[in-house]
Amino acid sequence: MDKLLSKIINSLHRDNFIDEISSDLSGTEFNSLMLEIYRRRSEKISANKLMLDFEHNRFVQPLTLDTIQSRKMELDLLQMADSKGFEVITLSPLTPLGTCSVIGTVNQNKIISGTRGTEVVSDATNVLQLKIAQEIRKNRDRNRTYRYATVHRHVRAQHFNHPLFSAHFSLLCMASGGYDQGDFVFEKEQLKEHISVYLDLIGRLLPGTKPLLEFYLKEKNEKFRQMLETKEQCWSDFEFSIFHMPENAYYKTIQFKIFIMAGNEKINIADGGIVDWLQQLTGNRKLRSMISAAGIELIQKLSVSE
Repeated sequence: MDKLLSKIINSLHRDNFIDEISSDLSGTEFNSLMLEIYRRRSEKISANKLMLDFEHNRFVQPLTLDTIQSRKMELDLLQMADSKGFEVITLSPLTPLGTCSVIGTVNQNKIISGTRGTEVVSDATNVLQLKIAQEIRKNRDRNRTYRYATVHRHVRAQHFNHPLFSAHFSLLCMASGGYDQGDFVFEKEQLKEHISVYLDLIGRLLPGTKPLLEFYLKEKNEKFRQMLETKEQCWSDFEFSIFHMPENAYYKTIQFKIFIMAGNEKINIADGGIVDWLQQLTGNRKLRSMISAAGIELIQKLSVSE
């Protein structure tokens, strides 16, 4: 518990205050309490204070890039994903509270939590996996692979001291899900489909740029290694390396990263891999899922700087 929180609890003379409001109150009671707290706090905000907040709060600053170019780029990427067999959808700015921390093991403090049982979307791939789990529960089609893509504006609470990163940003996010087909067929096919989108993306938006690919294997698996090194793969014309994935890695089985060089700096613009989120959401160990994402504005900034 940090010092500020300890100070607040001590001032209330209630050591178990946090436990009481987080566990003992029902969802409706908690929401009513928080709404009233926010209402009362907002009544104390002056117009001058509002202006100061707008000027200094990093979460509310407008995008500094060319907006028309950004929107054109987003449409271009969605059409590209659509041509590769991904169903394009638009997500809500909000998602259920715990969307990232429950299945993705992300600390809730890195996410903007809201009222009414929601949080601001900080990773749309988690939301796409919720959508896939919902569809699988409704349809129960063992032969179908669900593929969704979206462009979404994300907000993340952690601060990155880097000129290319900001508190809110747009990502192209994709997710696939379906039943295990044996012999890692799902994993191999979806890995190729996701990576092919990003390689096309780089070729179109950053022409002349040679991407660098890195693959991480969860454990020694010769089938995956042989597949990665096959010359017919969509990435075979590019430089790539294969590494061992750390034991505490976010992904399962396999992960990929795509980099480009900006001067002497190696910039990670796309990332993805196999996760077990569908298994967690449905309780079905036979389900397989893959997620990936690329930074649209990061690519836009790099294209402008060239």
